[in-house]
Amino acid sequence: MFWKPTEDQKLQLEWKCLQSMAILLPISNVFVPAFTALLAIFVLFRYGWKAIASPISTAYLGLSAWMILTTMIAFDIGTAAGGLANFLPYFLLAATTSYIIRTPSQFIHFLWLLVLSCIFVSGFGILQAIIDRPEWIFPKVIFESYPIPMGFSPDRRIQSFFGHFNETAVYLLTIIPIAFHFALGKVKSISKSQNWIALIALALGICVLILTGSRNAWVLAILEFVAIALYYRQWKLVAGFGFGMLIIAWAVFGQKFGLGGEALRSLLPEGFVNRLASTVDPKLGDYASTADRLNAWQFAISLISQHPIQGWGLRNFPLIAKSMNYDLHGLPHEHNLFLAIAVGSGIPALLGFISIMIWTIWKSLQSKFAPATEGTMVITAISITVCLLSGWLDLVFYEPRISMLLWSLLGAMYGLTGLTTTSKDDGNRI
Repeated sequence: MFWKPTEDQKLQLEWKCLQSMAILLPISNVFVPAFTALLAIFVLFRYGWKAIASPISTAYLGLSAWMILTTMIAFDIGTAAGGLANFLPYFLLAATTSYIIRTPSQFIHFLWLLVLSCIFVSGFGILQAIIDRPEWIFPKVIFESYPIPMGFSPDRRIQSFFGHFNETAVYLLTIIPIAFHFALGKVKSISKSQNWIALIALALGICVLILTGSRNAWVLAILEFVAIALYYRQWKLVAGFGFGMLIIAWAVFGQKFGLGGEALRSLLPEGFVNRLASTVDPKLGDYASTADRLNAWQFAISLISQHPIQGWGLRNFPLIAKSMNYDLHGLPHEHNLFLAIAVGSGIPALLGFISIMIWTIWKSLQSKFAPATEGTMVITAISITVCLLSGWLDLVFYEPRISMLLWSLLGAMYGLTGLTTTSKDDGNRI
């Protein structure tokens, strides 16, 4: 059930290692990334660049070269060089994954392993909520960089294995559509026990997603379910989601804009309402996070306008703010993935990044082997899109496990575009 062989005998070891990465991915932000980096380097040196070369790999190489070039002229070269580690290793991971995963059955199994492993995240989050002793700190045997409290934060949020609530939310947000697709029995090539495991992962994941208190993730979760309903052609569900969103918006924001909704507001949990309302209501304490982000975005746009081509260097944002005596109100970064790329390596890097995302998803969906994935290709595209959309309001991709999840999914999708009809894998039959 966990480790399945592949018909390509020369890739048995690499495929087994990639499956192990999928199972262990959320456990550690140090050991699992190190293991995955060794796997990518091993594949590169064993088979050479020509083996993993493809149009998308060439695009990764070009974007890497540009980022390295902008690093050499950065505001602070040392910091910018460290910022390369947030991008270049994951480009190689995507290229490596697309080389290892070559069949629909591999693709489906890899996705199911990711769903299985997210039970670690949600299960631990539920455990934290049950124990609720935040003064107890999980032993730092696995987690070396930050404490893991065994309970809710002061503002009643759960972070699970991750260093921040929003990181947990985005990780689960990316996996939930895939778990949903498996749990509904849409994939006939897996067993009933695997369907049940996916259902457990889905239920626990939704619970912990709510407990993270991430407003961004809550909204994106609704949007991804609307997208799934559209794909399933469940028009009544689409209408229901739309109507529900309007009702919640009226209840939460109606009073602020003089549109009423007080009666509906009283029917919703107070904590939920206040958490959403604080997005636009300065009277509520959590509004500070909105104001701080707007302040950071304004400064980021100013920096981009000054150096639109070469940028200022990756992860140099707080250093530049300090040198200019600009108050970021304690924010350590731009709180926006796309602004971070443009500030760091210029608009050309941002356009290259977006182009690679669109190209990968488009080519994968157009693959003649996509139907053999039993809908998982489309669902994965939805997951990746929502994961990237989370980058508009936050910057969680400095967390290695989230970047590994994103780029391994992209690589797995693109791997099927290079399949040949001579493959012996039964999963290729369409």
